[in-house]
Amino acid sequence: MSTWFDEDVTCPACGATIHARLAHGIHAARAPEVREQLFARTFHRITCTTCAATFTAQRPFIYTDTERRHWVQVAPAIERPRWPELETATGALYDRAFTGSPLALELREGMKLRLVFGLEELREKLVIWRANLDDAIIECLKAQLLAREPRLLHAKTIVVDAVTDGALELVVDGTERLAIAAPLVEQFHDDTRLPGHFPELFGGRYVSLFRLTGPRYRWAQPA
Repeated sequence: MSTWFDEDVTCPACGATIHARLAHGIHAARAPEVREQLFARTFHRITCTTCAATFTAQRPFIYTDTERRHWVQVAPAIERPRWPELETATGALYDRAFTGSPLALELREGMKLRLVFGLEELREKLVIWRANLDDAIIECLKAQLLAREPRLLHAKTIVVDAVTDGALELVVDGTERLAIAAPLVEQFHDDTRLPGHFPELFGGRYVSLFRLTGPRYRWAQPA
């Protein structure tokens, strides 16, 4: 079941204190409305009762969907530079969650285990998986995009916002929109050489272009 807690949060606009109900853990199979809220960007969205400003509360939590085989540790975006330590911690937490009974071992089979930073990265994974695409392949496509447009090396975020008829719509730093055509997406998914070219993106739990471009570049550890 999903777990929630009550917390007083501070409005970034006026400084008022607002009482909010936030998630520690989400089981999407039992709370499908949360998955839809993530797609709609309304999850953890708070309206200030004093000034009416809206903002998103960024808190760590675990997102699981046993039907779709997803297990995602969501960390605050500000902690992204610590991804090597958090990737290791995510693996340990996952192992503890699925140890101790035959049922737990059965649930573990075929699960996609990921670490993401912030709700936008979680939403991106769900958008990619909903389209039956491989998130590691998508990160390879982003790497090719950076090679073609070096200016994007300075971007803080490049996320898939939507997949339409196999084509990707990406958003750079929350403003600029770029498209990757469906034939190129299909070509990359058919390319069996990519795990050899980008082993960093295929062996770990943090499946992100930031592994290649961030300040703490490191080879992926076996999943």
